[in-house]
Amino acid sequence: MGRSAWAFPAVGIVLGLLLFYVNWLGLLILPAGVSAVITVSVWIYLTGGLHLDGWTDCWDALGASVSSERRLAILKDSRLGSFGAMALFVILGLKVACIGSGLVSISELLLACVTGRSLLVIGFMNTVGLKAGMAQSFLSGVDGNICKYVWLLTLPFVFIAGITGFIAFGAAFLGIQFFKSLARSRFGFINGDVLGASCELSETIVLIAACWS
Repeated sequence: MGRSAWAFPAVGIVLGLLLFYVNWLGLLILPAGVSAVITVSVWIYLTGGLHLDGWTDCWDALGASVSSERRLAILKDSRLGSFGAMALFVILGLKVACIGSGLVSISELLLACVTGRSLLVIGFMNTVGLKAGMAQSFLSGVDGNICKYVWLLTLPFVFIAGITGFIAFGAAFLGIQFFKSLARSRFGFINGDVLGASCELSETIVLIAACWS
């Protein structure tokens, strides 16, 4: 999977275009809020909810005031707990609110989808403390050449979005660095759930930056 990571931003481009057209069609016949809910629902369907699963698993463990051993047991538990449910509500609510606001342009929506996937590569390359599993298997196949392709596919969308693009991408990069540090301090390692959660986080940060700007 790591050797195919150069194409992650391309997947984001296709996803962003599909979501734009879903929302555009929805706005022709529905209120903005309803169209936004449908768009985010399609977003979940197209991605299989994979990254949302990592987001909820991480926050179930991060939110609990328990011992380190219990925290790791919660992280491994596939059941949805209260902290994960709250985190899920927040992340989906923010995405719906941002898209429903009408302030997110097609270039910014594309940037959100591209950034979420490109930062899985360039934001985690050379990460220490990887746990044996999906994350380690994935990142072990990422090298400098793959990162170059990722940058080449990502930077045009940063430039197209203008100053907002630079602010949003920079904020997303800093956001996942903070989240990565938090996860390492609480879990002692970085795993696939942390990667998935980081994708959701960076997408949402870009959408928020688009509305703020």
